[in-house]
Amino acid sequence: MKPPFRIAIIAALGASYLCLHAPHARGEDKPADAKPKQEAKKQPTAASLVADMGKSVAFIAHAAKDKISTKSKEARPFWSALRDCSKAIDQLEAGVKANDENTLKGLDALGVSVHQLAAAWGVLSGSHEGVEVGPGLKSLSKSYETFLFHFGPSVARKKMGGEVTEAEKAQLVAARAEVKSIKSQLKVIEGKAKPKSYQQRFVHDIVGLCDEADKVTGNDLNAYCTYLFQYNRLKYTALAYNSLVDDWFPDFSKDWSTVAKAKQAPGAGEFSEAAVTYYKDWKYASQPVHKAGDYYEVTACVSVISESEEATYESYTESYSEETATEESAEELAQVTEEVSIDEDDHESFADESDGTDTDESMEDGVADDDGGGDDDGGGEDE
Repeated sequence: MKPPFRIAIIAALGASYLCLHAPHARGEDKPADAKPKQEAKKQPTAASLVADMGKSVAFIAHAAKDKISTKSKEARPFWSALRDCSKAIDQLEAGVKANDENTLKGLDALGVSVHQLAAAWGVLSGSHEGVEVGPGLKSLSKSYETFLFHFGPSVARKKMGGEVTEAEKAQLVAARAEVKSIKSQLKVIEGKAKPKSYQQRFVHDIVGLCDEADKVTGNDLNAYCTYLFQYNRLKYTALAYNSLVDDWFPDFSKDWSTVAKAKQAPGAGEFSEAAVTYYKDWKYASQPVHKAGDYYEVTACVSVISESEEATYESYTESYSEETATEESAEELAQVTEEVSIDEDDHESFADESDGTDTDESMEDGVADDDGGGDDDGGGEDE
């Protein structure tokens, strides 16, 4: 992973129910042609979501192996992001099992690597038609987003309840000032990027996410949780795109680096420090999500990955090294440098476009419908 984003985005953050059919009335005969009803799937839990993430990475590695060269210079962001996804999932899994700070650290690292992977594949996919990375990426993004919306820090803080503290209000002030500064500086360098280039698209995406954060007003609990979610969304995208700029557009990277002093640590970093306490008494590992929606349809590809295959591809993926990726691919380079259409009204990143999330749900605040309330089971149904 490349050094932290140079525009001062922070580098770290800080029971299951089964649908049962009503019993048949005593003495009532079933029709001879009645078909047995399908047993409904259990709602995903925090633990099962993490397991599906691991299988999704294995599916992507299986699809890309021998088709996207690990020696390719242009494919470095793709393979390094896939490796970092695998390692972040390991950390997230450990955190969920132990109910400790590794949950947030893993979720934080995964947020960056998922955005980098989605953007890298979004650019390179045109030079690798027929390579079935897409289903695995959608599955990974769906599992990650579902975890974030039901068990992420904004949900935990909302579940914790209470009034927004003075320290939290100070975080909001610092973060809003930071985002305003980032947006104004990025608008300056946006004009230095080649029109309809991926550099311009990267800047446009981050500015758009700044705009989304600016829409969050107020200082109450809902505002704090919503801003926490949007701020992290901005941070993950910015860190991911920073890595892509360094790899693909070194000349533009020089302009990019002038936005703010490197290694500057904004006061909003306290988001991360405070978030650990949100999970203290929340036993969320086996907690089911409130709504599964189309989760199992989007993640269906993981069913073809066995445990042995997952272990094999995890080892393969995590052994990747950027140092050996020095060969240039003319076809991939042409894809990186081609023109791209940019929708000025679109505030979605590459990851947003590929996550398969049901946008009809009220998830703009980082909390899925009916989750994050004050009930004992973390916002799930009390049935």
